[in-house]
This record gives sequence, C-alpha cells and structure tokens, in this order.
Amino acid sequence: MSFFPPLSIADAIEKIDYNQYLLPAIQRDFVWSSSKIEMLFDSLMQGYPIGSMLLWRVNGKNAENQRFYGILRKYRERFLIRSEEVSTKNIPSFEVVLDGQQRLTALYLGIKGSYAYKGYNLAWKDTEYSIPTRYLYLNLRYKKNKRNDLNDSDDDRMYEFTFLKPEEASNENDNNLWFKVGDILGIKGTSQLNTCFRKNNIVDDEAQEILSRLHDIVHLEKLIHYYLEESSDFTRALNIFIRINSGGISLSYSDLVMSTTIMGWMILDAKKEINGLVDELVKEYGYPVNKDFILRTYLVLYSDDIKFRVQNFSLKNAKEFEQHWEEIRSAIREVFQLVTDFGYAPNTLTSMNALLPIVYYLYKTDRVKDFCQKTRYKEERAVIKRWIHVVLLHQIFGGQAEGVLKAIRDTIKKEIAKEADVFPAKAIATRLAKTNKSITVDEEFIQGLLYTSKDSRYAFPILALLFPHLDYKNRDFHLDHCHPLSHFNEKKLKAKGIVLNDDNRDYFTDWDYFNSIINLQMLDGNENKSKNAKDLKTWVTDNSISLKNYYLPKELDLIDFPTFVEKRSEKLVRKLTEVLTL
Repeated sequence: MSFFPPLSIADAIEKIDYNQYLLPAIQRDFVWSSSKIEMLFDSLMQGYPIGSMLLWRVNGKNAENQRFYGILRKYRERFLIRSEEVSTKNIPSFEVVLDGQQRLTALYLGIKGSYAYKGYNLAWKDTEYSIPTRYLYLNLRYKKNKRNDLNDSDDDRMYEFTFLKPEEASNENDNNLWFKVGDILGIKGTSQLNTCFRKNNIVDDEAQEILSRLHDIVHLEKLIHYYLEESSDFTRALNIFIRINSGGISLSYSDLVMSTTIMGWMILDAKKEINGLVDELVKEYGYPVNKDFILRTYLVLYSDDIKFRVQNFSLKNAKEFEQHWEEIRSAIREVFQLVTDFGYAPNTLTSMNALLPIVYYLYKTDRVKDFCQKTRYKEERAVIKRWIHVVLLHQIFGGQAEGVLKAIRDTIKKEIAKEADVFPAKAIATRLAKTNKSITVDEEFIQGLLYTSKDSRYAFPILALLFPHLDYKNRDFHLDHCHPLSHFNEKKLKAKGIVLNDDNRDYFTDWDYFNSIINLQMLDGNENKSKNAKDLKTWVTDNSISLKNYYLPKELDLIDFPTFVEKRSEKLVRKLTEVLTL
C-alpha cells in the first residue's frame, strides 16, 4: 500500500464520470445529510484537511467474478439513495474506493449532481412537489467575519453553501447572490474567471474573492489525498475494508453483516436483491424498512441465536440465505400486505419486530401463498390481527428485542411441532407470562389505555380492537370524537349553558378526557360524513345509532359529559379486558 500524489477535485469528478472510481458491493448506501455536504465545502474553502481516501486498483481480468457500483450521481431522499451497478467488462482497469465513499459522493453531488429531500410536512411521494431537486449554491455576498461574529453561534462556517431549488437561487438581493457550484467546472483559469465576473456583473471585490477561492479549490489545489492498494487479492481488500470501517461509526454492524452476505451469494446479487426488496416495501407500503429487518428475518428463520452479530452470518449461512431467498422474500411481502389489510400504516405500526413472528409462522407452515386472500385462513387472520394489536399495545419489543423475539419464535416452533393448526397466540401469552414482557392484562394497564390521546400511535390498535367490524383492508375508517372537540372551549360551553365549577372543570378542560379513547370512536366513511361536528345526541338520534355497539351510555348531552366519562370508561374497560385477554 503506497501514498500517491494528490489530485484536484476536478480530476476526481472526471474519474467518477469515466467510471475510474467505483465502489465494491460491500460499500454502504450514501447517508450524508445536505447540511453535512455544505459543511464539507466550507471546510475546503477554509483550507481544512478532509482526510485521505483508500483506493484499490483492479485490473479488468481480476474483476470478472465481482460486482462494482458507480458513485451516486443524484440523491433523492428515501427513493434514490444507492448506486447502480457498473459493467466493468470494457474497463481495462479502475480504482475501487475502500474508504472515502461518503466524502467522494458528497463532492460529486455538490459539484455535478443534485440532492433532493422532502419538504416540510409533505407526503412521502416520489414527485418534484414533495421531494424537489436541489443543487448546491454558494452565496457570493456572504463571508463570515470571524472578529465580529465570534459569539454568533457554535456554527464555525465562514461561507454560505446551501442546497436550493433553482427558483429559490434566482432571488437576488443585497444579501444574496447565489452561484451554482457546478458551474465552476466550466471556468478554468484567470481569463475565464474575469469573463464570468463581467458576464454576471460580479463587481464586488469580496464576491470576486469568494468565487476565485471556489475556482482554486476545485481546479488548482491538490486536495484529494489517497493511499493505493495494488494487490489483486480480493480477500485482502475485503479485510482492509472491514478493519478500517469496523473501528468507527462510519460502517454499522449491519453493513459488516451485509458484506458477508454479499460474499456468500454465488448466483444472485445479494445487494441488488435485498435493497430491491427494501425499495419495493418502502414504495408500496411506506413503512421505514431497511436491510437490518431483512437480515434479522433470516436469523429468526434459520439461526438458533438471533442476536444481530457478525459471527451469526457465516459464508455457509449466506449460501443458505440465497438458496431460500425467493420463499423468504414472498413471506416478508405477504406479512406487510397482511398488516396493511389490518389497517396499519407507517405511523401506527410501532414496531417492525412484531412482524417477524408472523413471517416465521407463515413461512414454516407453508401458508405464505395467498394467506391474505384465502377464505380458509379467515379465522386465523383474525387471531393474528388480535395478537398484533395486543403485543403492540404492551410495547414488548422496546429496548433489546432479541430475548422476547427468541422466546416467541421458539414457542411457535414447538407448537408447529405439535401440529397446531392455528397461530399459537395463547401459547405465546403463556410463555411471556413468565418474563418481564408479559402480555397479560390488569386494571392498571387497561386504565392507562383509556387515556391514550387521539394523536398517539397507539390509538389505532385500541380502537381497532373495539371496532373490529370496519373495512380496514380498504382503509374506510376514521378516528372520531364522540363529543366534537370543537365544543370544548369556553365560548361553546357557555352557549350551551354549561357553567364550570370545581366538580366539573377538569372534565371540560382536561384533554385527557375529551381527546382520549374515552371520547373516541372509529367510524366508516358514511358514518363519519353523517357525524361531522354534530352534537353526539343529535347524531345518535338522527341515525338510529346503537348505544351498545359504540359503548355509549344514555347520558349523551354535553352538559352530562362528566357522567358520560365515568359510564363509558366502565364499558370500555370491560370490552378491552375481554379482547386483550388471549
């Protein structure tokens, strides 16, 4: 391994364009935020070192049995975060980045690529509206004065680099003159710089100084320092990669595990298959799935020890994983469809680990194909639906989940061996009763559920247990206040002749009463339209609503809300105790 003469940033960008810098299959996805890229460029402008890269020279003949990937050219949050495979068949030789991928990708995205991230409070949709494409710009009218701004903040940036939409960058004023960083590639030398100044009316000395500095760090200064490993031994290169990355935070445990999986798959491309499934699940269902979930699924299915550690992923295990990949993939997809049919969404499915026992059960009992549709599995789907509501409400997968996952997995395994013909929810409850992850219910637990707010992620499973008849598969359901939320303000209460006193004040002013399960119900689309913001009593009378089905007491006038709270709470406690007892 030797230290080679450094390159300019422009030289490095050109090497990326011509696929002279590639990534090994064991490299991770790009993870830097836009602000971190902006900070990198500020560091370069201030003359700070950005570390050395480690490259591995590969000749075409030695690359036949390996997969390599290009540097990411465009980033779109959640939807485009990883590189595409590059065919090296017609590339005589190239250099593989063993260390420095994040920095090199950041430089490319800032200078020649783009970085798109979701706008505030917008939906996760792969559209320009939700996730607009942004380019890196440099403000030629801003340079921090260190003497005057020492106490400004902890931010020590001197220059203002920002990812902007083109229309945002076009807004010039006394404080902003945005220059697209990528345009510097077409400006080489003093003559072209002066032409740029004249053409763009850049007359201010400081603005010219800032742009000149950008030109120098891209074209003139040799800032890309690197070591080059010239051995043709792939195993040596892999060991170097793992040793460099496992000591820090730049590579997670799952990345190291993934590298072993990639090495062990002989026919399929592990990276493409696993990342492809992750992308499908994110795009189709919206759940925040990652490769860790896929790798842990394999452990639950095939390893006695399900702890997420490198030694549990040998080359032998990787080959077994590849051999059963299509079946495992199908089981995972079926379970995501199942919980979506149950009415869950990304904001209400509070633990991905809760899905793993269901994947295990369907996979090991050969129930994967059409489990969500077949009539003969209808009752079993109801059992699983109730079980997942219960375990999520008990929050048993918080903290270190391996212990409870193994206990559940081993229980299912025993019940399958006994030829159980239904998902063993009761057996799991019995097993967990002996641990600190019990899913048995008591009065304190039930009372706690009643005060779950409408905005809580746990409101959905509670109401789904209370109102199991709705069409959750087609998402025709709405969380609704029995007594409209808008009625709980001083003006409305006064208009209805309700005088607050020491006895009733808490009921009418405390959100724990009027914005919790106590005052919530689940309605279908038609019911929700008919209810709207009507008085509860008017809605019940006009639509002949069954008090029993909605756990409503006879006291429906708003003035009787304290009594409503007490009596409805009693009804809800009885029902929840019944449905939560497996």
